[in-house]
Amino acid sequence: MKLSAENEKILRNKLENMKETIEKKQEQSVLDESLKESSGEITSGIGNHLAEGNAERVERAQEQTFEQMDDRLYNEIKDALQRMEEGTYGICVDTGEEIPFERLEAIPYAKRIASAQEKVDKGLSSQNPNI
Repeated sequence: MKLSAENEKILRNKLENMKETIEKKQEQSVLDESLKESSGEITSGIGNHLAEGNAERVERAQEQTFEQMDDRLYNEIKDALQRMEEGTYGICVDTGEEIPFERLEAIPYAKRIASAQEKVDKGLSSQNPNI
């Protein structure tokens, strides 16, 4: 059953809110980085205790990981919004089946039905039309 206009509106709002949250987070990250640079908080590690330098490197690595996850999610959200514009939202990119509303409600940027996504996650080809 094709998504109703009301359900699509609910999902579009979710996607737009998620997108806005990530954009605000990215803006704040840029501001925080600028503040650290201007205050001299970012150092080369010279003169710092070894443990402090290691802790800073671990913290920065974690920040970069979270930023990469946000970037990936942001792109997934943009793709989902684009599929809405094209009229292909809610249709599995691999099987052509409709993605259940419950799945889209939980993961509004989903582009596959659960079984097809599971196969992709396991590393099986998503190009097989008979998934």
